[in-house]
Order: sequence, then structure tokens, then C-alpha cells
Amino acid sequence: MRMLKGHQGAVRCLAYSPDGERMASGGDDQDIRLWSRDGQPLGQLTTHGDWIRALEFSRDGKMLLSASWDDTVVQWNVTRQKKALQMAGFHGGAWSLAFAPSGETLAVGAGDGKVRLLRGLEDRNPLTVPAHRWPVAAVAFTPDGQSLLTASHDNTVRIWTAAWCRDQGILVGHKDWVRTIAVSPSGRIAASGADDGRIFLWSLSEKRQVGLLVGHKEAVARVAFCPDGRGLISVGWDGTARLWDTRTATQCNAYDWQTGRLLSLSIAPNGMTAAAGAENGTLIIWDLDPLDE
Repeated sequence: MRMLKGHQGAVRCLAYSPDGERMASGGDDQDIRLWSRDGQPLGQLTTHGDWIRALEFSRDGKMLLSASWDDTVVQWNVTRQKKALQMAGFHGGAWSLAFAPSGETLAVGAGDGKVRLLRGLEDRNPLTVPAHRWPVAAVAFTPDGQSLLTASHDNTVRIWTAAWCRDQGILVGHKDWVRTIAVSPSGRIAASGADDGRIFLWSLSEKRQVGLLVGHKEAVARVAFCPDGRGLISVGWDGTARLWDTRTATQCNAYDWQTGRLLSLSIAPNGMTAAAGAENGTLIIWDLDPLDE
């Protein structure tokens, strides 16, 4: 386990590059920091005027996107560490980002409850859908690229066609703000976490709850599936990271590094390590335990 220092405020978002060689972190200090896979600092990107809420690498790892409460999404050239493009007009702040598996479509969730689908990063006329009544805290595509899931502070998760954002259904059950959504590598199961500390598992084909994970004492900030599709990692305001077995809906391990609230999470593509970002500016990288057969 390694603890990295550098941020001067809460670390609200993390992303590993597709090859696992780099990691990006962003947060309240309005800076993006680049790290090697072993935690060495590689650079710092600065342009935003408010908190950075989401980060996403392009499929080839050459570009990094950052979403901020300053109502913008910025595209960065990772190699040159230079701003390549800035997109504005995400009213209420840009809260969440996700690339479609093809890498050609970008979904952005905003504070005004709208989702924008950009067909290429220079799309000046994105498809805009009033998806929720409150901020869209998380967005995620299914692995086949056919559907888009959105999670909101209106306590719901919604499913849309990825092509034109046509309504495919609503997942209802959370009693508080939904902050995070993730889809399993198979595309059959989704996991959502909310401020009541509960994580729901959903069957996407049946559009119903099929599991409940209980353990966090406060809000669940992020969830992410392990590459094997069985393990799920969550981090929360109670300061813990937890490893779950989604097949049995049981907790396998819990970690508490005494850093205070954990707000962000990313799993390395090889599934061997994970990283979490804390409210006090600390970034933790740790080795993941394999699930028992």
C-alpha cells in the first residue's frame, strides 16, 4: 500500500490509462496530477476554475478528458501535457464523463440534470436530453455500447439507448442521492451506490434489483467492477474501501487507512491494484486481494 501526496484539497476523481501505465487524479484544488503506475509524479495540468469532478482517458490513452464545476470539459494531450480543446456550456457544472466502448461517443452528465452525447470531441451540436430532475452524478455505457446508464441525486438510475438517448427504463429503490453507477464487464449486472450507504445490484435485462450490499456507514462515493466481473470495489464517506463478491452479495474485505472520507476510485486494467482518493488530499494505491474460488 502506498500513500501519495500532492493535492491541496479533496481528490474527487481518478482514472487509470487503458494500458495501466498512468493514472490521473483531480479534485478541489482545480489541478490534475499525472502519476506513474508505481506512484511517481509525472506532471500537473491546470486550467479549470472550479472543482474537477470526473476524468476519463481516451481508448488509446493519448488524450485525457476532465469535467469541472466551471461548466467545462477539457481535452488534454497527455504526452505533451497541453490543453487541446475546451468545451463549455454544461450548466450547473460538468459532473460526470464516460466514453462509449467504440471511443467515438462521449456522454457528459451535468448539474442541470441533462445528459449530452457528443459524436466526437469537436461536436458543436450534441444531442441533449433532460435525463433527470437533479444533477447527473454518474454515467456509464454497457460494454456492447448499446445502452447508457445515468445516476442522479433524484434517487434514480435510468437506462437509455446509447445512439439517441431514448428511454429504456428506470431503476427505482434508492431512498437518497445516487452518486455512482458501474456496469459489469459482461453487461448483465449494474451496481449503484447512494448516500444511505447501500449498494444495489441490478439485472439490466430484467430491470430489477437482484442484490443488496450493506456495510458502509455513510454515503457510497464510488463503485467499480473488477475486470473478472465478480469482484466489486466501493469507497465511502466512512473512510473505508470494501471488496464485495457480487455472486454471493457478501463482503470479502474492508480497508481503513485513517484518511477520512474516501471520494474517488479507479481499478487498474489488469485488476491487480486499485486507487482511492481521500477528502484530505491523500491518494492511496493498494494491491487487490483475489476472491476465493
